[in-house]
Amino acid sequence: MFEKIFNQFVISFREGLEAALVIMTVMIAIKKRGDERFRKAAIWGIVVAIIACVVGGYFLGTIALINNHGLELILYISAMIAVTGMVFWMMKTGKNLKGEIEKKITAYEPNKSFFPLLGIFLFVFFMIAREGFEMVLLLLAFGAGIGGWYYDVAMLLGIAFAVLISFALSKGIIKVHVGKFLQQTAYVLIFFVIQLVFDSLHEAYEGNFLPQPTSQGWANFIDYVHDQIPIFSYIALGLFGIIIIYHLIQSIPKRPREIGTV
Repeated sequence: MFEKIFNQFVISFREGLEAALVIMTVMIAIKKRGDERFRKAAIWGIVVAIIACVVGGYFLGTIALINNHGLELILYISAMIAVTGMVFWMMKTGKNLKGEIEKKITAYEPNKSFFPLLGIFLFVFFMIAREGFEMVLLLLAFGAGIGGWYYDVAMLLGIAFAVLISFALSKGIIKVHVGKFLQQTAYVLIFFVIQLVFDSLHEAYEGNFLPQPTSQGWANFIDYVHDQIPIFSYIALGLFGIIIIYHLIQSIPKRPREIGTV
């Protein structure tokens, strides 16, 4: 059970950090524009996206609690598709995410028309909602669907830690190359995707959606990865820890060497 709870923390931290950094970047870019109407449109986009994710997550969670192989298979495949798409998107835009957001914000003309405000609202809404629903699908696929308050606590702690890190970055308390961090941790999510492949195969065989494997060894291996030891989840969690520690160490200011010291 511990690895599933830790999964909840890591997933909510990683996805929450990306969402928090997107919000921070958008609000800074709008502040530079000095347009109060744009700021209000962005805030409404953030609020509506969060509400949509909470409501959608609640209903998906009630479905995930139903012990049904077909529903679990759909959940695993949906999470697989969402995360894989995000990984490829992050590979392409990760290092330049800040610049891309600023470019998009500055493209809207500050006139009195309703359409620029709608554009800002929709842009912010879809950026945040995408992160939120990716988080929900991953959390449900990796244990939250079982139920239990400890999963909720782990998720909330991950989100709180992500907001704290984002605040520290915005205030210059710590200095991390955000684009590289998000890109590197996106690569790590590939191991979660591999784990989801085995989970999908397990549910497909259990629900008789696929013919039973002819090799008993292969069947045992799938059951082992799914039920006993989530090998690829462990690899992902270990790599997440290494990346976080590396970036935190890099953020520590280097003391200048004094002349004459060795």
